[in-house]
Amino acid sequence: MAQDENSQGHQEGRTSFEPYSAFEIPEDLRELHGRYDVVTTARRVRNYRYAEEWMMMIMAGWVATIPELPVKTGLGKVIYQDSIHADWLGNRLPELRGGRSLRNASVSGNEGFAQLIQAIAAPEDAELTIEKLVGIFRVLKPHLIEVFETNIRETDQISDAPTIELLQDTIRRTREHIEWGDQVLERLINSPEKHERARNREQELKLLLEKCGGVCGDLARAD
Repeated sequence: MAQDENSQGHQEGRTSFEPYSAFEIPEDLRELHGRYDVVTTARRVRNYRYAEEWMMMIMAGWVATIPELPVKTGLGKVIYQDSIHADWLGNRLPELRGGRSLRNASVSGNEGFAQLIQAIAAPEDAELTIEKLVGIFRVLKPHLIEVFETNIRETDQISDAPTIELLQDTIRRTREHIEWGDQVLERLINSPEKHERARNREQELKLLLEKCGGVCGDLARAD
């Protein structure tokens, strides 16, 4: 009797299931045909990688010149994670019909953005920690988040899903970097004179950012 009960619903070793319809699967609401084609996406990814690589190299060069030990140790984590972001972007390039030779490729959006990067890197003296951190954490990283979020909204939600996922992860970590940088700057900017230095530095770099059109050179410029 037990054998008969165990065999109910089975025929020739196959388990029977209630029938279902493929149309009961939730509809995929993502849309094909975003703003960027594959060539444009590859170019933008190279631009993003350029920014991530340079942030990593700039901060690594600063570690020896920054006297504040908590800043040194905190930058170590940021540098490491920016290197991961650069690797993610590099790994995406061969998937965008560019071939494996593009894995390590990165390029500035235009000469103006390359000049902005050099301006961010310029402070070297030990007493210029404020100027160093403002360029990365109040100008460049917030700009990258803004551009990445726009890219996520406007790209093809299906065929470019891998780019969306890597940018989402990059945004999450970059927000953590900015939060850390803001906390450090709040402690360092402890006088009216230092507040003025930070304000002037931020305005100077944002003017260069607006002039060059951002990481991809395509930001609308204010008239």
